[in-house]
This record gives sequence, structure tokens and C-alpha cells, in this order.
Amino acid sequence: MGRSSPAKTAAARDAASKLAQQRLSVLELAKELGNVAEACRQRDMDRTSFYEWKRRFQTQGFEGLKDLPPIHKSHPQTTPPEVVERIKDLTLEHPAYGCNRHEAMLALEGTRVSAITIQKILHELGLGTKIDRWLALEAQNSEKTIEITSEQAAFLEKLSPCFRERHVDQAPRASSYQPTGSSWGR
Repeated sequence: MGRSSPAKTAAARDAASKLAQQRLSVLELAKELGNVAEACRQRDMDRTSFYEWKRRFQTQGFEGLKDLPPIHKSHPQTTPPEVVERIKDLTLEHPAYGCNRHEAMLALEGTRVSAITIQKILHELGLGTKIDRWLALEAQNSEKTIEITSEQAAFLEKLSPCFRERHVDQAPRASSYQPTGSSWGR
């Protein structure tokens, strides 16, 4: 299990050799005709590909006419998942900070990530803009009840004149504060 049968391997090798033989026949036809454009027209190949195959045949021989192995899906310089998670946490801790500031903060922790990479990661996570980050932070904390002091409640009342009106149903003033729905983006 996990290994291909000898017949499948031979078939794949034959298909690669057959394709390489077709490419070689175009090179031979062009040499015979003395006209690359005509040989490419007859074999339905563009001249750019012809010259690429010719160069590979001259440098690598018949093996150069075979298809190259596929490129791996994972890039060796992909940002490690733990760094991506740290970027996400740092972004939600400081949603107003930009990528350059996050880069500097990560550098102080000993992690070197460029601001462009941070922006790309944030965009992939749906946290690309400051408003996206604030909305994500609000969604993350919307279910939590926050205990505040009477001093903090007074401060909030000063900032929002309708604070008292929205929280009339709470009997003891400033005992707890439950964030209400989002007002961002409306």
C-alpha cells in the first residue's frame, strides 16, 4: 500500500518517454526542413516552446525533453503556524497598530517577519484592515461579561450620554457591563 505497481510505473515512464520522443521529432523536423517556423506550424507548437526544448536537449540530452517534476505545494519559507498564531494574537491585542509596528514588536520578541508578510497573513485571516480587526475583537469578546468599577462606569457615562438609558434594566449601577451589539460599519 502506498507504492505504485510496476506496471503503473512503467506506463508513466513510457508516457514521459513518448512525450520526449514527440518533442525530439519536432527538433529533428526543424533541422531537416531548415525552417523552425514551418516545423512548429506542422507539429502545432509555438516557437518559444521549440527553443526551450532545443536548449534543454542541448544541455541535458533526451532526459531534458521530459517534463520536470511538479513543484511542491508547501514552500520552504512558509511562515510557521505558531508565528501566524502569534501575529493573530498580537493583532487582536493591539488592533489599532499597523503592520510596521507589529513587525517591530515581533522583532523585540526575537521573531523576524516582514511587514508585507504580516499584511498578507492578516489579509488571509480576514484581519487586513483596522476595522476588520476591531470587529473581530468585538466578536471575540461579545459573550464575555466585564466587571467594572463605579469609577469606570462614571467615565463611560461621560463618554456616552445614552449609556444610562441603555442600561436602565441593571439594578446596581456599575456592577457589570455587557457589551451590546456592534455599531461599527453601520
